[in-house]
Amino acid sequence: MKKIASTSMIAVAALLSACGGGGGGDSGAVPVPPVVVPPVVTPPVVDANPLQTTVAAATYAPNSVLSSAYNTLNGARQAYGVGLLAQNAKLDQSAANHAAYVSARWGAQDFANVGHLEDASKSGFTGVNPSDRIAYAGYTAATTGEVLTTFISVDGVQSDPGVVAVNGLMSGPYHRFSLLDSSKEIGIADASAVFVGEGGKNHTVVLNSAVAFSDKSQLPNASWVGVWPLDQAKDVMYGFAGESPNPIPANGGACAGYPASIQIRNGLVLGTTSFTMVETAGNVPVSVQLSTASSDVNPSQARTNSAYIIPFKPLKLATQYTVRFVGTSGTNAIDKTWSFTTGNINTKLIYGCNPS
Repeated sequence: MKKIASTSMIAVAALLSACGGGGGGDSGAVPVPPVVVPPVVTPPVVDANPLQTTVAAATYAPNSVLSSAYNTLNGARQAYGVGLLAQNAKLDQSAANHAAYVSARWGAQDFANVGHLEDASKSGFTGVNPSDRIAYAGYTAATTGEVLTTFISVDGVQSDPGVVAVNGLMSGPYHRFSLLDSSKEIGIADASAVFVGEGGKNHTVVLNSAVAFSDKSQLPNASWVGVWPLDQAKDVMYGFAGESPNPIPANGGACAGYPASIQIRNGLVLGTTSFTMVETAGNVPVSVQLSTASSDVNPSQARTNSAYIIPFKPLKLATQYTVRFVGTSGTNAIDKTWSFTTGNINTKLIYGCNPS
């Protein structure tokens, strides 16, 4: 897998009036009309990158994998404060093309070709890179992005593949930041099949995001600070099964705990003084790996406006954790504390990890 208020000021000039007196005698004073200075109104500052707070209704079939994935992602983005994504049919097509390509490679056990790159010699090829495939589908983009996941819906285990796809991707910091970026449109596809010996249905879910060439990205305001999991979130996943590239190779491939992350507006620089997690009851410290723009083990994935911590071990079931970040956004100080609670069900058969 792989894989962002306006203010108004009104300056009102005081109303000025003047009056004068005439000479003596029978003549009275001649009134002088007041001089009225109209208010000077400064137009409100308009953000060049406003958030999309409404989008057209998506056309994915109700209760489908695509519908649940789309609704889960947009629900997360709205709560996080980075704006909604609008469905785009051409991005749907580019996602469908690559999902079919990857699913076919899984079926052929050609595991060297199940990522983001396509081989021109393989059937179903529509472009080497995500941007190539998005252009092939007829979309002219300023920026493009792609995240994908392949997983098995185990026979007899109740789950929603669309929700599983997004939740699994959001558990990895690199994919999380991609899904919560400044894109404005998205296309989603699911290629599913049953392959011998897997014990369930194999799903390859691809999400292609973009900003059209004629458009601008959407960004929160300059004072925004986003944290994940959200403050007071419930039923948070306890584990992180992994992503590619691996953000915590020190774990040797073992399951880690659910990452906590912080982010500021794209274009600003986040400075990190400390970033910690504790079990709320008893203030018990959780051992974590801290990753910042300067310390991330995968420099190509590092972002100057974000940081994250990953617990070395999965978290406990039904347990509240408190996270605190101390740092800066440019020259402004940040001291942010928030809490979340993990779910109470072991989801190893869905996400691959046991709780601590």
